[in-house]
Amino acid sequence: MPLFRWTLKTEKKAFLLWAVSLTVTLLLFLFMYPSILREKEAYEKILAVYPKEILEAFAIELDTLLSFHGYLGYVYGYILLALGIYSMRLGLTAIGKEMSRNTSEFLFTKPVKRSRVLLEKSLAAFLLMFFLTLSLLFAALFMEYLYAEKKEPGITSLILFSAFFLQLLFYSLGLLMGIMKRKVRFFSSSAIGVVSSFYILSMISQVLQKDYLRFFAPFRYFDVSEIMRSSSYDIELLLLSLGLTSLLLLLSFAALKRKALSAG
Repeated sequence: MPLFRWTLKTEKKAFLLWAVSLTVTLLLFLFMYPSILREKEAYEKILAVYPKEILEAFAIELDTLLSFHGYLGYVYGYILLALGIYSMRLGLTAIGKEMSRNTSEFLFTKPVKRSRVLLEKSLAAFLLMFFLTLSLLFAALFMEYLYAEKKEPGITSLILFSAFFLQLLFYSLGLLMGIMKRKVRFFSSSAIGVVSSFYILSMISQVLQKDYLRFFAPFRYFDVSEIMRSSSYDIELLLLSLGLTSLLLLLSFAALKRKALSAG
């Protein structure tokens, strides 16, 4: 699988940068947890002043925020935003980079099917996203062992591993966009724009408390509060996430098959 190995090699530096940066960020925030817990009453008084809508927008629940998993979920919400951007950028560049650099004609006229090219690139991306999720998971489990009064590694694993499903979804969306567009000139800014829009939509859906809006807000597919209460994912939303990912991947394969090559 030469393209699989080549993709891993070319993405290695970016992966290490994202993995180290996000893991260190998560560790730093979790290192703050004991000091925050010591000032629990002060934080509760401060948060009580904020309007209910603001707390809902940022998915802050006073009853659970200062528990280890509640605090982890709050911090991880911002980590998810970064993971969404990373995975969408991976999808946009998988084929879109070849289109923008006018190297797609050379790549797709090799004695390898287009579907094989896309499959190997996607498998490499899935592996990178999986290991990025594992890095964050091990960091969170380590901090739970150090600081959590009640050890529940199963819930920690559910919270952290939800990122993998979300990354698959954004990768698939980015992949389709990269194939459908003639040229994507600014991969990172495009990823930031799309993912941030979904993040804002999730905040709006939190405030409005309309159940149907959750279906259009991927960042709400794996709600930390619900995971803490039920120790499981919402099956309906999990299936929706996997279904959308599968649909976007199928559309990407179909679009690439019909894509006209361009050398300029």
